[in-house]
Amino acid sequence: MSIKFTLGGVTVEQRKFKEFPSFLAARAQAALEARATTVAASISAAYPIVSGGLASGVIVRSQPGKTKARVLLVHKLRRALAYEYGTVPRRTKKTKAYRGRMTPTAVFVPRIRQARVDLVPRIAAIMRAEGLTVSGG
Repeated sequence: MSIKFTLGGVTVEQRKFKEFPSFLAARAQAALEARATTVAASISAAYPIVSGGLASGVIVRSQPGKTKARVLLVHKLRRALAYEYGTVPRRTKKTKAYRGRMTPTAVFVPRIRQARVDLVPRIAAIMRAEGLTVSGG
């Protein structure tokens, strides 16, 4: 059984209804990109400046879709994982010199988690501004 819904004579409203998801996605994408840029600067500032690689390795990648908003914050250096999560005690292969362990220093993950929490009210506000009812946010 199927239900058919038609809006006869209301072509303007039909067009708005069809374009609404992409309109919301564009608004959300702008909010995500603004927040991601701020968080990327915060992450870069939190890294120690030794060679500058950790601070300059944070990249914001925007991946918008027709009806979705998506922004990725990535780090281009593999050693950022060792800085974030630490390492086990280690020795060199050739001389067996003890290099110790690297203690974890959480910089990237906590800021990303907080940014996700901060985005919920912003996205809810965008939806409320367009007349939608939002619950739980």
